[in-house]
Amino acid sequence: MKKINILFSSLAIIVIATVSFQSIAMAAQVTRINEKKGFIFIDGSISDGFVMGANVCFYSSSGEEITCGRVEQTSESFARVKINNRIANQIRYGMEARLSVEKESQEEKTEPQTCTDDSECGNAGFCFNGNCQQR
Repeated sequence: MKKINILFSSLAIIVIATVSFQSIAMAAQVTRINEKKGFIFIDGSISDGFVMGANVCFYSSSGEEITCGRVEQTSESFARVKINNRIANQIRYGMEARLSVEKESQEEKTEPQTCTDDSECGNAGFCFNGNCQQR
């Protein structure tokens, strides 16, 4: 019985550590701001997931989302994000920048469903050139 309790306790600790590590790894802080051009530099790197074209959102200290933008330049020590230059004056040094997961999942949903015949596309669809089309 003690072995089972120890097993469940260690499993719970591993799950909690994994969840909290993912939120830490996907966040970065603002290090430089170019308000005129709308560039925000963050201390996130390629290994943290800030790759070219990734969507990044900026959050205030209270956790409110201010704006989102795309990564335009990356390196091993920083990433440059392009945002609207009118909103750039609301961003402050040290603010949190996180990868946007919602927009990535929406892009995956818009991909056409592959098919081989009409039965795979449902009642309202048909198969055309290997992709399901709606009538």
